[in-house]
Amino acid sequence: MKLNLGFLFIALSMVFFSCKENSMVPNEASETLLLQLDGVLENLGGDCSAVQVRTRSLGNFEFNNANALKFKFNGMSDADLSSISIFYEQNGIQTNLVNLENRDLINSTREIQTGAPLGNAELFLRVTLKSSVCTGQVFYLTVRDLKIYTVN
Repeated sequence: MKLNLGFLFIALSMVFFSCKENSMVPNEASETLLLQLDGVLENLGGDCSAVQVRTRSLGNFEFNNANALKFKFNGMSDADLSSISIFYEQNGIQTNLVNLENRDLINSTREIQTGAPLGNAELFLRVTLKSSVCTGQVFYLTVRDLKIYTVN
């Protein structure tokens, strides 16, 4: 009889603790595609004799309901001092959302999540091709397939 009561107690405990009607499952953040630019956005090539910088507007966006931004893109460079940044300006102050300052970061980064600007902001993409090595080699920097998501 002791064995049956112990078994009954264990079985009832398992049923009681495993059957919860209102179990809490955390909500995953929802993502909304804000901007998609397919193909090559920037492709710079050159030797070490000059630094090349290109800046382009990605557009003006409203970020009031965004908790964060997620950037997905492909970047490749063989120049050690190349950089890729995505930034916005508000009240004359530039704020970097993405700042990849060397080829190792550029070549290994595919997705970055960061805080969102407050209110309205124009986003910019800036690429810089620069190398510390001067061998006559032609270096390159490419950015392609950019997607920007708002995260709530």
